[in-house]
Amino acid sequence: MQYILNTWIFVDRVLNGESQVAFLDDANELGADGVEVRYEYFTDRATEATAIRVKAANLGLTINLSVPDEVFVQGQVNQKLDEYFNFAKQLGVTKIKFNLGDFTQYTGDLAHDLLIPAGLTVNIENDQTVISGHSAPILEFLAAAQGAQVPVGYVYDIGNWAVMGEDATETARLLAPYVDYIHLKNMQGAENAVTTDLNVGKLDWHQVLDILPKDIDIAIEFPITETQHIAQQLALVKAYKGDF
Repeated sequence: MQYILNTWIFVDRVLNGESQVAFLDDANELGADGVEVRYEYFTDRATEATAIRVKAANLGLTINLSVPDEVFVQGQVNQKLDEYFNFAKQLGVTKIKFNLGDFTQYTGDLAHDLLIPAGLTVNIENDQTVISGHSAPILEFLAAAQGAQVPVGYVYDIGNWAVMGEDATETARLLAPYVDYIHLKNMQGAENAVTTDLNVGKLDWHQVLDILPKDIDIAIEFPITETQHIAQQLALVKAYKGDF
């Protein structure tokens, strides 16, 4: 398993014009195994992709890609998927993540319509929308993909379940057979605001990790302003997993 830093951690620096390329140095110095870059944070995709691929190789870091788009749009496979897959190849990505989208209206042949490039792990994540933020359509899609032998996994995002009003531990039990990757954060209050510390909030991330597969990658995914605090959060997760 690997410990990953999602670049949402560095959102303040992104808003100040800093490239995601720089965050690879932070991840390396902090002892993370990789970085999950966000598609929406790129300003010069071609140049930055090359720089990230080269730097990641030099530092021995894994690169994953988060794309804020859907696999299914109005019941059809998203025609932009190939564009995203090609960009993932430029980056040297290991995993790419999408939202599910409108699978409930899809009536096609998954094995024919959803072609996954060799060497790339494709995952879907529970988001905060009605069509793809609840467990039922996600389970339906993952079972259908498995039945069609389409290799798609699932990113378990603990925080989004709170927003959607579903129990995080129950959904962990339901979705555990499909989980390939975990996004950790915590939430508080009726408004489900993201906290700045995993141990502050209403979600029991320890219990969730106990339920989910033990050897899969974990990403920390919430804004953190201080480098020392990122190190502390990473240490919390590593310690619970017995890697400290």
